[in-house]
Amino acid sequence: MTCDLFRGRVLLVAGYLSVAGCGEAMPVIPISTSPQGIWRLSQGAVSESSLHLASDGLFSRVVTDLSGGTCASSSGSWRTDGETLLLTVTTLSNAPASGVESYRFVIENGYLKLDGSETFAPIDSMVSCADYGFGDWIGSLRASVKGVEVVFEIADVFVDTYGGQLQIDGLSSTGSDQSRMLLRIDGSPEPLATGVFTVQNVPGATDTFYGLYHPEPGSSTFSGFDTTRLSPSGTFTLSAVSPEHVTATFSFRANPRVEGEVGPDGATFAQIESGRIDIVYR
Repeated sequence: MTCDLFRGRVLLVAGYLSVAGCGEAMPVIPISTSPQGIWRLSQGAVSESSLHLASDGLFSRVVTDLSGGTCASSSGSWRTDGETLLLTVTTLSNAPASGVESYRFVIENGYLKLDGSETFAPIDSMVSCADYGFGDWIGSLRASVKGVEVVFEIADVFVDTYGGQLQIDGLSSTGSDQSRMLLRIDGSPEPLATGVFTVQNVPGATDTFYGLYHPEPGSSTFSGFDTTRLSPSGTFTLSAVSPEHVTATFSFRANPRVEGEVGPDGATFAQIESGRIDIVYR
């Protein structure tokens, strides 16, 4: 057989993919056998299991019963021992847990198989239980307003850990009176991480914090106090964050959103102090 008959041929030998021309050394490219990545096992409209085996040795998992409308999450660390995948569970549905799970794994045609039957397909991004919307954010949002502690019920939470953004909206009702607290931080383009965010009303600012306090959300004559005018001070310290858990402290001075307006009681600013957040999605 002549040399030309081999030119440009693709060879698959013993699990290795090689491409070579005549007279050239054949580079050997091993096929990956690591389970690292983001995987999903889908059973139609019945259930989904998503598993993120991260490069830093940590894992997160979300198991959802689509027909029953329930979701459970777990996280911890992972490693392999030969053909065995070991998961060390440290958190289960936002509560401490402990235990080791063992699975025999193999990568076949780009899919992850566990224990020879469960086949996980690769996906682009990980999900959380909050993405499915089967539960609620619970916990506490409170702050001192004019020296009096106010407790706000969680009205809405938006967490984008990959996009670096977080927003928390709360409402407080005392008798016929109602007030609103809105908090927003932006660490983009980096992923959301613990640290300090400050009020910075300048173009191109990074790690910014926005705060709004409205003592009478239904008012037609007052727009509320926030941090967009007169360069007020404000700090938001994020101490823990995940798609299903946020803890933080904050304080800020807020001025009228519209120049010349005053609060319902004649106030010209609102001083928010000793703010605390500890919320989870369940």
